[in-house]
Amino acid sequence: MPIAPEFRRFYGHHWRTVVRPAVLRRAGGACQRCRRPWRLEVAHLDGNPANLGQDYDNLAALCRNCHRRHDYALWAERCRETRAARKDRGRPLLREI
Repeated sequence: MPIAPEFRRFYGHHWRTVVRPAVLRRAGGACQRCRRPWRLEVAHLDGNPANLGQDYDNLAALCRNCHRRHDYALWAERCRETRAARKDRGRPLLREI
């Protein structure tokens, strides 16, 4: 998943050089869900990118398909909220006269 602007500050030098390579090494070059040897992404299993401490159990190396499947519920909920907010902004409020 693309990194949201509000979370980019969490993905600095330490993430790129220590955390991410350690998670990918642990996976052994294959997705930790489907075991396919595809290009891997590191996913937060709890869905919280701010949780980047030494908790490597919260991180998994997943292929793009498995990462999307894992994040779909959260993504769909945010999509519904955004769509509802935009829809409400686009229509006039009903007022009693």
